[in-house]
Amino acid sequence: MSTVNKGELYGIKDDDPQQHVQVNIVVKSIPKNIGRRKTFRSAVLFRNEIIFYTKIVPKFEEFLADKGQSNLMCIPRHFVSYTDGENDFIVLENVSPLGFGPASRQNCMDWAECTVILKTLAKFHAISFAYRDQKKEEFIKLASNLNETYFDNHIWNWYKRFHKNLVDIAKHALATEYPNSKAEKQFNSYEFGELYHKCSRLCERRNTPTSAIIGGDCWAPNFLVRDIGQNQKEALMLDFQLARCISPISDLSFLIYSCTLKSFRDQYFDDILKIYHSELSNAIKSLGSDPEKIYPWDLFMKEVKDYFVIGLVFALEAVPFCLLDPSQSFDLDAIIKTDEAMDVSDVMTVSNIKTSTGRQRLADIIVHAVENGYI
Repeated sequence: MSTVNKGELYGIKDDDPQQHVQVNIVVKSIPKNIGRRKTFRSAVLFRNEIIFYTKIVPKFEEFLADKGQSNLMCIPRHFVSYTDGENDFIVLENVSPLGFGPASRQNCMDWAECTVILKTLAKFHAISFAYRDQKKEEFIKLASNLNETYFDNHIWNWYKRFHKNLVDIAKHALATEYPNSKAEKQFNSYEFGELYHKCSRLCERRNTPTSAIIGGDCWAPNFLVRDIGQNQKEALMLDFQLARCISPISDLSFLIYSCTLKSFRDQYFDDILKIYHSELSNAIKSLGSDPEKIYPWDLFMKEVKDYFVIGLVFALEAVPFCLLDPSQSFDLDAIIKTDEAMDVSDVMTVSNIKTSTGRQRLADIIVHAVENGYI
């Protein structure tokens, strides 16, 4: 959906040759391959992310500065961006020299990494809750700038064949690892497309009291983590191409289902919910709003039950790709050789998971969702 390059800019400050400046940057740009950017709807995604950085982040930063809570905005600095559908780019600070590195992908999060990411996510979501509480009309106007980029009826035809492949992979995993189980029967009872359209209906709930501006593409590869000493870590969020205004459970469920194993959820799932909600509540309170009024525990748990299906549907896609060996990565420019869009399923070719542990990782998500009444 994009290309990424790193670099350094060198200059002087205030025309003073004695004041040298170096800025480490990451440039995220729209693919030059026209067929590639049409295939992945890159222009739509870049526009959404640039709106997030240019229209929403500045307002959030002003709000936080007024509250003395600027540390709650855990994202790299945005320097400049441009969008016209053909030459789009975003320039961000490269935080690698500051010690930040990628979070887990294939091996899933450990408890320390999960905790710091949960806290980062909760702080980010808390900004929306407090902003809406104190500046409702402004918040609604801000959120209206974002467009749904993944779960919507008008996107279904773009995603349909690829989604069919993913559902078939999940069915194979269930049939192999948990044949004739309640989870298999429940998952197979849904008509094709029904789960996707359920997510679409949930994503239409943009103006509810619990709708927050969320990251959207919320899994471990879109976080950077660093050690800060004394067994402490901190994290930054990346990638807002799927940013939307919806219940924050959408982000939480995507993170948990795509980036944890069954053994981890068995041990920590209740703690995950408690830590996230506690951090969210503390951050909302620090911004001058009442978390018990805005998002009490019982309402939070109701939304966990209502919205965790979104994380499940995202995981149907994320997990098979997590399990790919790096040697199986796709050379998109070699595959897409014309200026015309291809069907995503012809480009991102995935097949049934070959290993039992891999199949279990995917099937266990569905088992968990069924056991907890999420589907």
